[in-house]
Amino acid sequence: MRVSKYFNNIRGKKILITAGPTREYWDPVRYLSNGSSGLMGITLAQEAAKLGADVILVLGPVRGTIPRRRKNLKLVRVTSAQEMDKKVQDHLEGVQLFVGTAAVSDYRPALISKQKLKDKPASMALELTRNPDIIAKVARRGPHRPSVVIGFALETEDVMKHAAEKLKEKGLDWIVANRETNMGSPEGAVTMLSRWNERIAIARMPKERLAKQIWKVFLDRPAL
Repeated sequence: MRVSKYFNNIRGKKILITAGPTREYWDPVRYLSNGSSGLMGITLAQEAAKLGADVILVLGPVRGTIPRRRKNLKLVRVTSAQEMDKKVQDHLEGVQLFVGTAAVSDYRPALISKQKLKDKPASMALELTRNPDIIAKVARRGPHRPSVVIGFALETEDVMKHAAEKLKEKGLDWIVANRETNMGSPEGAVTMLSRWNERIAIARMPKERLAKQIWKVFLDRPAL
C-alpha cells in the first residue's frame, strides 16, 4: 500500500482518534492509570469535525471534559487498554487517518481479584503483563492500514530522541513529541516529527489553540 505523505483537506475523510487514559483494575476498586485529561485528543477531534471530517473518538475514562455533540463526531467510551484496542479494531474499516493521543497503560495486572483486596499484608507483589500496542497494530495493518498514522510521544528526558525512535519502531508517519508537563494541563507545547525528516515546533498555548495549530501544520504541508 502506498502511504500518502500529506492530506491538504480532511473534509469528508474518516478519522479515528484515541484519547484519555486507560484504567487497569487489579480488584473492583483499585487500578493502574495516569494523569491524562484526554483534552488534547478531544480538542483535536472537535477541530477535525469542524473542518468537515467524519470523526470517531475512542475516549478513555476522563472526568469533566467531553466533546460537544456533533452529527459528524461519534464518541465511543472505554475503560481499559484491551477495551480501547477492541473498539479501535471494530471501527478501523474505511479510516483514512488515525491519531493516537491516548495515554494507554503499557501494562495491566496479570490477575484481577473478584473481591477487594484487604490491606493486612505489610507488602504485596503485583504481577503485570503487557497490554496490546494499539497504534503499532494500526500502523502495521498491511493493505488495510490508514493512509496516515499519527502518534504522540510523552517523554521525561531526551524527548526528540525517544520520539524519533518511537516513530520508526512503530511504523508511524508522524509523531507529536511533548513533555510530561503537558499531561493533565490545559496548555501544551509540542514538536511534530515526520518519517520524511520534517520537524515543526509549536510553542506552548491552550490546547484548544494547539489542536488548531497541529491540524494547520499538517494540512498546510504541500500535498503529493
